[in-house]
Amino acid sequence: MNTVLLIATGSIVLAGYRVWILRKKNINPVKALGLGMDRRSFINLIVGIIICMSAITVIFLVEWGTGLISVTGVNAPTALIDDLFSFVMVAIIEELIFRCGILGGLMPLLRSPAIAIIVSAVIFGVVHAGNANATVLSVISTTVGGLMYGIAYAGTERIWLPFGMHFGWNYAQGRLFGFSLSGGPVAHPPFIQQRVNGPALLTGGAYGPEGGIIGLSARFLVIALVAVWLSYSCRDKGTGTPVSSNGEHAVNVFPDPKHPNSTESVSEKDGNSAGSCFQVPSQ
Repeated sequence: MNTVLLIATGSIVLAGYRVWILRKKNINPVKALGLGMDRRSFINLIVGIIICMSAITVIFLVEWGTGLISVTGVNAPTALIDDLFSFVMVAIIEELIFRCGILGGLMPLLRSPAIAIIVSAVIFGVVHAGNANATVLSVISTTVGGLMYGIAYAGTERIWLPFGMHFGWNYAQGRLFGFSLSGGPVAHPPFIQQRVNGPALLTGGAYGPEGGIIGLSARFLVIALVAVWLSYSCRDKGTGTPVSSNGEHAVNVFPDPKHPNSTESVSEKDGNSAGSCFQVPSQ
């Protein structure tokens, strides 16, 4: 069984497990998998795009300012819409597989969001080890990427924040600034054309910034920004209490026997996700 089929099968099984567990709490499959739309979904999508496009911009400015890369040309603005659909599809498919499926299923299975995030991130990193020009550092960096997307998903239990992040990261990296994208160039000429001058250890070389120390550092910047956003956006501004996506106070639908009064991430009333879901769910 090849890797793609194995990962896809595992994702479907874990997604099914999550749906089954949450159906016992009368939560429909769409909401259970984090695909529900609510008044915060669009905001999280845009914030995710902004966070990761900002991080890639920092990478570009640092490498350009220090001479690690050189700008060799700028194409017409129409270059910004080339392959736009493919960037959207790659981001949404990977988030469906790795976050909605694998991470979403591991959270109730392992009864620990933190462990589930780490396990899913390692799987995400290892899967990308087969990319062209991959290195040990690129696998580590991609694993950290899995952490940042995983935290975004677990922190909202919606796909929209990590989807926006994933799209913004890939789009800015390959289409806007002309970096190699996870091992290779984009299909059509990017808006900014560049040449790598510095060592691969710093720049990622042919793999792109995801394979270098500067890109890896930017991943941690993204994690910090996501943490700040979740802390700000997912609490009732009046009480500081974690709330559901529709602004209601969340209640525990997976009560932990050791902490029966702990706040869980899915609203008992309608299954909407809470802003903070780093609790230990039990079956």
